[in-house]
This record gives sequence, structure tokens and C-alpha cells, in this order.
Amino acid sequence: MLREIGLETLNVDIESEDASLEGLTMERLKRAMQDAFDAGQAMRQKESIEANLLFWQLMESLPDHVYFKDQRSRFTCINHSMARFFGLSHPDEAIGKSDFDFFQNEFATTKFDAEQEIIQSGRGWHFREERDIQSDGSEKWVLTTKLPLRDLNEDICGTFGISRDITKRKFTEIELDRQRQLLETIIQILPCRIFARNTKGEFLLINEEYRNTFHIDARENVIGKKLTDLRDNEMARQIEVQDAEIMGTGVPLINELEFTKGLLNVGRWALSSKVPLKNSQGAITGIVGMVMDITEQKEAEQKAKAAGEELAKKNHQFEAELLVARQLQEQLMAIGFDSQPMYARSGNTWELEASYLYTPSHHLAGDFFYLIPISENRLGILVCDVMGHGIKAALVTMLIRGLMLETPVLLAEPDKVMKHLNDSLVKLAEDPEFPRFVTALYTVIDLNTGNVRLASAGHPAPIWRVEDNSGSHFELCPVEDIGPALGLLPDEIFKGSQFELTQKTELLFYTDGIIEQKTKQGEEWGVENLEETVLDHESDDLPEQLKAISDELKESAGAEELSDDVCIVAVRLLPN
Repeated sequence: MLREIGLETLNVDIESEDASLEGLTMERLKRAMQDAFDAGQAMRQKESIEANLLFWQLMESLPDHVYFKDQRSRFTCINHSMARFFGLSHPDEAIGKSDFDFFQNEFATTKFDAEQEIIQSGRGWHFREERDIQSDGSEKWVLTTKLPLRDLNEDICGTFGISRDITKRKFTEIELDRQRQLLETIIQILPCRIFARNTKGEFLLINEEYRNTFHIDARENVIGKKLTDLRDNEMARQIEVQDAEIMGTGVPLINELEFTKGLLNVGRWALSSKVPLKNSQGAITGIVGMVMDITEQKEAEQKAKAAGEELAKKNHQFEAELLVARQLQEQLMAIGFDSQPMYARSGNTWELEASYLYTPSHHLAGDFFYLIPISENRLGILVCDVMGHGIKAALVTMLIRGLMLETPVLLAEPDKVMKHLNDSLVKLAEDPEFPRFVTALYTVIDLNTGNVRLASAGHPAPIWRVEDNSGSHFELCPVEDIGPALGLLPDEIFKGSQFELTQKTELLFYTDGIIEQKTKQGEEWGVENLEETVLDHESDDLPEQLKAISDELKESAGAEELSDDVCIVAVRLLPN
């Protein structure tokens, strides 16, 4: 009996003294029983303290959130991990508060309702993912276990639970799912057949184009099947052998183009690529492939090739015709010049010699000149620049040449010639296909009197040789009035300029392709460089002088081919 109530000390005394129970006094028995009771109470207190210590060590060391609530879902205890989750400095700050103090109302209400259901039903749940929006608006995800809390009488007095913060993991899962959905969408909308098969040759995936091509009811119907289950023919077996080789060697097949009847037994052009499918350890677990039907593209290429060959043939013919047109254009301008090319004419008082440099940037040019013998002692020189290049511009030059010959009585009066040309071109310029404007300079030289008359329609003035106190140099001719380009303004009145020759001189007529040519430094070559070059070579014969201008221009531009037409007419006048 004594041993059953834990009175070991008393029992020892009895045994050691070899005394009987009847020999003990009542006082000694009471004292022994009190000592035994005190020893048991101390042991129970120690065990309780140790249990509490273990509980709090567990609470504070767990990275998960641990919490206890009363029947009104108010916190009675939380651990430090949950306090940090709530942004508190100590767990005691949460006591008496509820989820409504830490979460937005919608999420706090959901938690409250769930806990009240647990209290009423006595049934909790384990490992449920929950999304929370905290009061500051931040989103959190937790994995929660929540159960009823019972007192010593086994009555439900609240709830308790443990939650793990899985926000980072959940965000990663959401992002991976988003990327998977994006990849799935891309795969499905691509206009080529995409597939994946495992090492057994069984389908893991096909896209919508693959399904449509083979008239498959649903993509899921082919998962786990082999290619020969879809098309049991020789081509299917060859493809399976090829797939096995790629998976065995690990060598991919990239952009193989072939014309084949394929699985559908219809001749088509196909562009194929296949690569081994590998797991995270690098082991080959299958094959991924793409087949694009490019039959229409190949047929279009063949048609384009045939059309290109036909076009090249016609272009060759067209080039030959353009060459003839260019030769004709140059021959018309070269009338009166010899092969040097040189042109000579004498009057009673003055002798004239001329040469030209003509280099179109295209087959046909919009720049041109025209030497017109007006009478025995008078010569007209027309220099024009039609906007643009090619056939349209060249046709306009022919038109202007014809217009000049319409009124021979006007040829001696430059201002009236400009008006006649302008009136004719204004009407034509109403057509949007017609070049918008033409610049022109017309000059009449009288070899008897030395009188020079000229009129300009938006064209650069010629340069001429002058001798004064500073010596000989070249400068712009004195053109007093420059009218607008031809074809722009109807009923325009052009004014002429004139001057008298008194000594040997040289006139240089040109189009803007020379002075506007860009140098290697990106600047325009300009009139000044033209004047200096002519002066450096004024003693040369005119053809050599013009060649020197061309060479200097190309050297400055750093190119053999210039960006615009080049047209220069040099006229040297000597008194008899």
C-alpha cells in the first residue's frame, strides 16, 4: 500500500528498523505521509515546468506560424514566427486581437467563418493553401492546418493551428504556370506541326496544327500512342527509326528540307527539325520535333524564279533600248561638235569655241544642253535641269527641245523664250505624273557685237573669266533677275540681263549636280571650288579643262560614280 502511494522513504525506514506497522506512532506516520506528499508535488511541478519549457522551445524554434484562439477567434497565444509575419515586435502584442486587425476584411471574414465552423462541428482540416491580403495590401500564401482546441474536460474552447509561409513558392508556381500557359498557347497557334514523343515513341504532346493535319478528333486521343498507330505505313516506320537514332546519338536534325509524300502520301515540301528532349539531369527522355509545310512557299519561289528570269530577259532588252535612247539623247546634244568634243564658230569680231562634259547618273538624264545657231553671227545656248531622272525626265528634255524650235523668231530674245517655255510647261504640270518643275538658263551670244544676253528660270548663273586690277579670276556672271523655275507659275514675266564682251573670256554653264555634289567631309563642293579649278586649268584646251573639273569633283567626293547628273558647257571667246 505504501509503495502504491509512493512512500518509498517510509518503507525504507520500516525495513531498516525491522519494525511492524503497529509499532509506528500516529505522529510518525503523519509526518512520513506529509514528506511523501511534498516529494510527489515537487516532482509534478518539475515535470510541468519541463513540459512548459519544451512547449515554448518548440514554439520559438519553429519557422512555421503557431497560434491559439478562443471561441471568439481572438488570439490567446502566437509564436515569434507569426509575430514577425504580422509585423509585431513581440507575440504578446497579438493577444486579444483577431484576424480583422491583420488582414483585409474579406479575408478576415473567411477565416472567422471557417473557425466558427470548426468550433461548432469539432472537425478541422490539414494542409490547406490559403491566400491572404494583409492590411497593408501585400499578398501572402500560407499552407495551414487548423483544429479545434479542447480544455481538460475535452470541451471545445477555441481553435489552434499551424501555418507555413509559402508565398515565394506559390509565386514561383504561379509564374511557372503562366509561362506554361504562354508556351502552350504559342505551341497551339504556330502554323507548323509540333510534337513530343518519349523514348518508346509514344506521343507526349501534339499541337492544333498536328491535330488538324491528321484529322484527329482530340489531341488527348493520341497521347500514349505511337506514330504507327496513326499511320501504319513505311514512312511512319522510317520516321520512328530516325527518331530512335536522334535519341540514341543526341545529334539533332535542324531545318532539313525535302520533298516527300510523307505520312499523308501526298507530295509536299517540308522543313523539319528534331532535337532530343532532356530532363534536368541531362538524360535524353524523348524527342521534340517541328514540321512546317512550305509547299506554297516553294511553289511561289519557283514562280518568282521563273518571273525573275523573264523579267531579267525583258530588263536586258529594256537596258538595250535605254542605251539606244541615251545615245540618241547625247547625239542630239552633240550636234555640231567633233569627236574631241569641240565646237567652233566665227563672227566678224569674235571667235567662239566650245566643249562639253555630260555624265548622267542614270541611263537617261534630266540635265541637258542645246546649242542653237540662230543666225550666221548669233548662237543660242540652252542649259536645263528637269526634276528627277529616267525616262520621264528625258522625255521632258525632248519636249523642251521641240518647244524651242516652235518659235524661231523668239530665239534671239532670252526673256521671251523663257516665257514661251513656261506657258507650255505650266499646262503640262497639272498632270501629277509630270515632273514638277524645270530650271533653265538661255543665253544668246552675238559674235559681231560681243553682246551677251541671258535669262534664267531658277537656274544657277554661269561663271566667267574676268581681268581686273587683282588679276584674272572667275566669278558669277552679272544676272540681274532670276525668275522662278519653269512650270510653277502661270503668266510669269521673265526679265533678261545683258553685258558686252571687251576682252578674251570664258563662260562656264553648268547644272546644280556639280556644285551640290557632297564631298568626303559631307559638304557641298560649291561654286568657289568650281571657279578655282577652272582658273587652275584656264590655259588648257577646253576638253582637258572639263576633264580636270570632273577628276577634281570625283576626288573631292571620294567616288567614281556621282550622285547626280553632271552637265557642263564651256565656251571660250576670243576677239579677232
